Amino acid sequence: MPVRIRLCALLVCATISSPLLAQKKAENAPGWAGEGKLTYMLSQGNSDTETLGSKAKAVYNGDRWRGTGAGEALNSSSKGERTAEKYFASMQLDLKFDQDRYLFTLLEHEDDRFSGFHYQTSLTAGFGQTVFDNDRHKLAFEAGPGYRRSEIEEGDSVEEEVVVRAAVDYRLKLSESTTLTEELNTLAGSELTVTKAVTELKTKINSTLSTLIGHDLKFTSDVPPGRAKTDSRIYVGLNIDF
Repeated sequence: MPVRIRLCALLVCATISSPLLAQKKAENAPGWAGEGKLTYMLSQGNSDTETLGSKAKAVYNGDRWRGTGAGEALNSSSKGERTAEKYFASMQLDLKFDQDRYLFTLLEHEDDRFSGFHYQTSLTAGFGQTVFDNDRHKLAFEAGPGYRRSEIEEGDSVEEEVVVRAAVDYRLKLSESTTLTEELNTLAGSELTVTKAVTELKTKINSTLSTLIGHDLKFTSDVPPGRAKTDSRIYVGLNIDF
């Protein structure tokens, strides 16, 4: 089945199921929240490229502990040949001092099959704080040391190094239905620095369903021969809160 037909079917299912997701949210145990995203990009001209992506995140908030799990998948094809394939998963555990300050431990794993790396895995820990959170703005940051292991495709060599992680999360409410979000993080080591930025504009359709347009950017300071340091894409899609 062509990607465009599959996408249409998924969008219809998402629209139909949104009232059921709202009901499920009310039935969940206190503290649970999450979201799922389905994104699509089509380029036509000298080359035809279709990109289909999905993201999911679930958060549990307890009195002292908070757990966050996230996953992402991305596939792109041109003229029937795959040109991008990426999978990402993370798990974060926070120990809260109060509503705004916490200690975190974060495990991340990425398998980007067109990056020149078989995989990149990191474990970091540190301090996080919400600087402010009001009806219009939210700003939070995290920082701390860690460890990263990268396996390079060429020669199957492995790089291990100590890293420092810094992250910023900013949200701006433009109207009752529209929100702009910016997530920026960098993982810096003596051999390699990886910086990621995700910008999204969400517009609510109802209590659980939103449209979105976004931009992903990833910069890797040192890549294997024949690979680009910067990887970016612009996409549109649906966001479902649950």
